Amino acid sequence: MDKEIGADASIRIEDESDMPSPFVAECDLVMKGGITSGVVYPLAIVEIAKAFRLRSIGGTSAGAIAAAAAAAAELGRQRYVAKMLKDDPDGFDELARLPALLGATAADGHSTRLSAFFRPKKSLRGVFHALLAVTGTKSPTARVLSLLGALICSHWLAATVGLVIGLMPLFFVQWTPASWVVFLLCGLFAVVLAIGVVAMKATALVLRELPKNCFGFCSGMPSDGDAAPGEALTLWLAGYIDKLSGQQALHGGKKPLTFGDLKAYGIDLQMMTTCLTLGRPFRLPFRDDEQVRENNQFFYKESDFAELFPPHVVAWMKEHERPRAKAQNSPFGEVDYAGYLAMPAPDDLPVVVAVRMSLSFPILLSAIPLYSVDFRQKSRPQTPQCCWFTDGGVGSNFPIHFFDAPLPTRPTFGLDLGQAEEGSVEGGSVKRVVFPADNGDARLPYWRHLETKEGFGSIAGFLGAIVNVAKDWNHEALSHLPGFRDRIGLVKLTDKEGGLNLTMPKELITQLTDYGREAGQKFVVRFGDPAKWTAEPDQWDTAMNWQNHQLIRLRLLQASLQEMLGNLGKTIEATAGTQHDYGRFYKLPPCGPRSYRFVGLGKLSTDSISGLHVTQAGLAHWTLEQLLAIDAHVAKTVAANSGATVHPSVNAPKPTPELKLRPRV
Repeated sequence: MDKEIGADASIRIEDESDMPSPFVAECDLVMKGGITSGVVYPLAIVEIAKAFRLRSIGGTSAGAIAAAAAAAAELGRQRYVAKMLKDDPDGFDELARLPALLGATAADGHSTRLSAFFRPKKSLRGVFHALLAVTGTKSPTARVLSLLGALICSHWLAATVGLVIGLMPLFFVQWTPASWVVFLLCGLFAVVLAIGVVAMKATALVLRELPKNCFGFCSGMPSDGDAAPGEALTLWLAGYIDKLSGQQALHGGKKPLTFGDLKAYGIDLQMMTTCLTLGRPFRLPFRDDEQVRENNQFFYKESDFAELFPPHVVAWMKEHERPRAKAQNSPFGEVDYAGYLAMPAPDDLPVVVAVRMSLSFPILLSAIPLYSVDFRQKSRPQTPQCCWFTDGGVGSNFPIHFFDAPLPTRPTFGLDLGQAEEGSVEGGSVKRVVFPADNGDARLPYWRHLETKEGFGSIAGFLGAIVNVAKDWNHEALSHLPGFRDRIGLVKLTDKEGGLNLTMPKELITQLTDYGREAGQKFVVRFGDPAKWTAEPDQWDTAMNWQNHQLIRLRLLQASLQEMLGNLGKTIEATAGTQHDYGRFYKLPPCGPRSYRFVGLGKLSTDSISGLHVTQAGLAHWTLEQLLAIDAHVAKTVAANSGATVHPSVNAPKPTPELKLRPRV
């Protein structure tokens, strides 16, 4: 007979509160998007990797870069252990050195390597640096002056033309003691005209050039004649993850790191992107299995990708184009695919392509054009049309739902980024790395306080809060559910830290990475082997541990499942014996669309010898009956105990989530 779940767990044990909590040796990790805020992640990953093997890693935007680097470093470690590599790539040691690299001086001699990642298109360089001058400046007036000054410097000829035209009336004015008023007015007019000419020129430039560059200032690749092409974001990233994973040593730069390489060593890497054309987020790599067929619909142009990715990546994708099915056009009509290449199968997709599709912060970085067919259009033959993919954070900036299971075998850590209020930070009253101290503390939400003072800043903050809620409500609600909130660490950053602050100095980068180190150490203390704890003793708060998490998830599953079964029972009871009775779908005569009918209608009995069902309809009918039997048994038990605390939902963590059908995103 099979061993009963938990059968031996309570023998001679009255109270386990003093027993040591079990720990785990593997974990999953999900990281939030945040552009330069991603500098928080490297040391957090390093600390976590000291105690855990990374199994599933996910993220969005900058979190996708960190996830790819973590997966690559774990792959390098596993390859070396398996003796596939002669030399240890020391991926996590390389990650530990990344903050110093990001803060180092770039080839131009004055900016940091972090800032040098973002290299604007040559024609947009002046406007880009003008906008860059605004970041890090607190006063709205100072921001406007910084913007105008930078624009005038980059478009000095246009400013000069405006000044000359504005001062021309002075040539027709006869000097008198009272004419200084005319001179003053002409001077003011000339300045305003110069600013207007510069603004018009910059606006016209952006309107003309930004769409040409896939709606972004920076493509992520170096421009022609770039003095330091290796500092461009995408080119650097492709080489970096190849180095961490040992891909460079194994394949000599001919094969980029792919999702299949990771999968071969049990590493699951996922990230989010957002398709503006289809109005929804997608998980990368695109799904291609029995449940979801997403990958088959997308194509790309080699000329587009040549502008966005390194040559060896584009060559690999072209050589590993997904085989096209003979019947590909049959469902909706003929399609002309000439000039388009099919996306590789998910296992053959280069990791750097998925990362770049996730990291496409609107306007800053170029969007990624893929192509698909709009079969709702009636023209024949059809041709693929552009589907624009932008930053994953637009649809899901913190995909903490990744890797979730009804009952987890290992924890999924979440690294969240939040807002720290400037005044309280300066006073030292706010912790920058926040973990819930206990299950009660975990229930308290994090507030986003809005200013109510007069002025543009308050209005901008109000509108910004609306945008943030619109795009973040899903993960914010999920993050505060029991079973999630106990495994999420929040790093609070000010407006001057991370985000679009591309010009952060080395010292600030170091400070942010130290926050990440602290967060990583806290995860190890809560869920890892005590022998591998590196945090200070005052942080050994182990109440929020793996055992706590397991119990919470078990209680939530059973409470939520029972609620769903209760609703199921009510529906079946209400429709029984009517024309809406669900039982008719298992029997003859057949009902409903032919393509969705159960196989073996009317044959619901089991085999006389094996006692097992022989048809899909029989097994499905039995399954529904068992679910209804569970609900009926619970209801009878609760009634028999006269309201005693026997229902699975009693004393379960609150708020209890509900089980619903949702898309696989």
